[in-house]
Order: sequence, then structure tokens, then C-alpha cells
Amino acid sequence: MEAKQVIPLKQVLAQMAVATEPFSLRYVKCNEQKGTGGEVVELHQQLLSQKGQPEPAPALGPGPGAGDELEAWVKRNPNHFENMTRNLVSKVNGHYTKVHIYLITEFEGKKVII
Repeated sequence: MEAKQVIPLKQVLAQMAVATEPFSLRYVKCNEQKGTGGEVVELHQQLLSQKGQPEPAPALGPGPGAGDELEAWVKRNPNHFENMTRNLVSKVNGHYTKVHIYLITEFEGKKVII
């Protein structure tokens, strides 16, 4: 029996950040709010959805809609590094998936260790 290669999570995140070619990974679903999870999901042909700097906050002008515009911007800011998540986009169909980094179990066929 051949042992599966291992890769540290830190290296996985670095490779995901600079990837120009799509990668595959496997992770476990978990939703603490709903009390669901445990399903193993395998994704192929993925890339990080956003590269570069986060979107700047909108300039708010006077008027009744200014608060709504700020609220919409706040909802778009996922704080990936603070929440330990990454958004992935499929190169096959353009579908977005949010993945918690500590739930990634396999990257490019290698077992992920923390």
C-alpha cells in the first residue's frame, strides 16, 4: 500500500494564491448555524475568485439611499483572512464556492495537514 503524500495548509494557501492553472481539492461541509455538515465535496478546475486588493468602500453622497449603498458594500466584504475562508470559482461553469480553509482535506491529490 502506497502512502499518500502530504502538504501543509500554509503551502496549499500559497499555491492557491499564485495559481494560474486550475486545481482540484476536497473539503468537508460544515454549517454551525444550521447544525449540518459532514458531506465530503470534491471540486475540480477551481481558481481563487478574487485576486488582488479588496474592493474599496463606496463614496457615500447625501440622500436617502446612502445607508443602503454602504450596507450592500459591507455584505460584499467577506473578510476571508479573518474568517479563514476562501472563495473559489469553477473554470467549467463559473460557479462560486466558499471554503473554510481548516476543512480542506486534500489538495491536488495530496493530504492536507495543519
